[in-house]
Amino acid sequence: MNNFDSSLDNLQQDAADHLNAGRKKEAREVLRSALDLERDNLATWELLWRAAYNVEEELSSLKHILKINPRHAAARKRLAALQPAGVKKSDSQPLSRASSRRPASRRNRRQASVLLLLLGAFISTLCLGVMGLALYRGYIPLVFSSNLTATALAERNAVCQELIDRTIQASDRFCGGSASNTACYGNNTLRAELAPNAARRFSERGDIIAVNELRRLSASPLNLDTSEWGIAVFHVIANLPRSLPGETVTMVVFGNATLDNQSAEGQGLESFYFSSELGQVVCEKIPFDGLMIESPDGAGIRIAVNGAELTLMGNASIKAIKNGEMQVSVYQGSARLVANGEEQYFGAGQSSSVQLGGENGTQAIGVPSEPKALTGEELTMSCTLTEEYCSPDEIDPVSEAQAQGQIENAITSTPTLIPTSTITRTPSPTEFPTYTLVVLPSSTPSPKPTPTATNTKPPTSTSAPTSTFTPANTRTPRPTRTPTFTPTNTPIAPSEQICGSVSLGPLTNPNPNELAMDITNNSGATITLNRFFAYWVKLPNSQKINRLFLNGVVIWNTSDPDSPTDIPTESNWRSGADRTIPDATARTLLIRFPNNLQPTGYEAHLVFDIGCQVIGVK
Repeated sequence: MNNFDSSLDNLQQDAADHLNAGRKKEAREVLRSALDLERDNLATWELLWRAAYNVEEELSSLKHILKINPRHAAARKRLAALQPAGVKKSDSQPLSRASSRRPASRRNRRQASVLLLLLGAFISTLCLGVMGLALYRGYIPLVFSSNLTATALAERNAVCQELIDRTIQASDRFCGGSASNTACYGNNTLRAELAPNAARRFSERGDIIAVNELRRLSASPLNLDTSEWGIAVFHVIANLPRSLPGETVTMVVFGNATLDNQSAEGQGLESFYFSSELGQVVCEKIPFDGLMIESPDGAGIRIAVNGAELTLMGNASIKAIKNGEMQVSVYQGSARLVANGEEQYFGAGQSSSVQLGGENGTQAIGVPSEPKALTGEELTMSCTLTEEYCSPDEIDPVSEAQAQGQIENAITSTPTLIPTSTITRTPSPTEFPTYTLVVLPSSTPSPKPTPTATNTKPPTSTSAPTSTFTPANTRTPRPTRTPTFTPTNTPIAPSEQICGSVSLGPLTNPNPNELAMDITNNSGATITLNRFFAYWVKLPNSQKINRLFLNGVVIWNTSDPDSPTDIPTESNWRSGADRTIPDATARTLLIRFPNNLQPTGYEAHLVFDIGCQVIGVK
């Protein structure tokens, strides 16, 4: 790679951003500098093609593209369509012989006009060349959607969607159950540099190694021809004080990206350098390569990325271009980014970035930017990878001030301790290297209580806790729930009578990570779902409820990792969501989890405004 490639990448990215926002003038100015760096760069001329103001400019760009790559299919097709209209008759045919027999004065005037026209043509050509120079850098599409037929675009997107679905399913299958502080080979192709004492290989899908055995990892970009899309899945210990012992944060490296592990020996993935290269955008649903992070609710992680400190409670993505910018985008929860002595808080629906540079182009050399709203690219990527946050409406916004409060509370406050049940778990020293924990004495669980009022939580125990924490703000471990449906923790199950006029069909699995049930209303009037209470199997990788749908419409999407869940006692319904079921009508309630479900171990209570409930068990 030439020594100016990184600067060229930055210019191309800037130009692409301008073009995506409709700012052709600004893009052309940036691309002028790009052409100064490298005249015959394909990506620059592709961007110049997008920035053309007229047919003549487009023709000039197309000819340069084909000069660099004669097999460029989109350019050849467009050139064939434009050339007949772009060739002017006066430019290709000589003057008529009759003109030579005209009087000398008229002939001289005509010759002068021709000279002026030729001079103008020369100046125009020169300007086109300079303008082409300006369009050198930015976004590098394989083909441009605007120049594809609807059929070709649909076919390409269909192939792309098939590869994406297959890849994500394979990654879930191979890596869904991997242990804490491990890296999993999710999908082809990954190139890894391992520690000399690495005990296992890391070369095929499904290979799993300890994070501290991985030195460097590079993933391949999405390629439709070879059906490749490199994906690596990391499960690392949540290390914020309020995180429950054993909770893990999932990090997914995808596409043309590289991760250099800088963590101390014996630690997890606590410090690393990361970069995601600018490459050809093959799929509309994969607008960039990068890193996706998902944290269980109430948990979080503090890591060093490219020399900057990131504290995250929630879900976010990171993209980092060498000698460009590292951008952190938050979809749920709160974040804090610290670089070069300055900090920036931001929350769901926002992003913050920091300039990168240094010897390798990946060191944070600037300060975090002010928060800005997420773009369509970030939402598209999240929707592709997680099936969540596909539009701004699906994000619960968190302001800068709210984010600061949540982060500071998670780091400094001491939670109220609740005595645990008989199922307790002592964390091993290797799993929790920074915590010293004395577990509360076990107690015999009492039978399931009969509540005196619906939606009432028992008071917090006032007994003096005997546990000692280091640090002091760590909660007591929550027992793993088994499908016996004998609740030993709050909240309390609904006590309403069983509905005689509302029936619930069996719980089914329309997809491996979903539960569905049909609700039929024969009450004689429209009813409203007021409360949803459910137990589910808590898996080692922190299974949780992500979303509720009623007849395909999202009615709740806050995400709850705690079984049992109680909605809206613990969290609100989605604003404006329709939870009604008309008389003599059936509606389907669907519960979506992030991971595949166990065959049995689920119980759902649905309470309606008519004072009764229905219960489903699987």
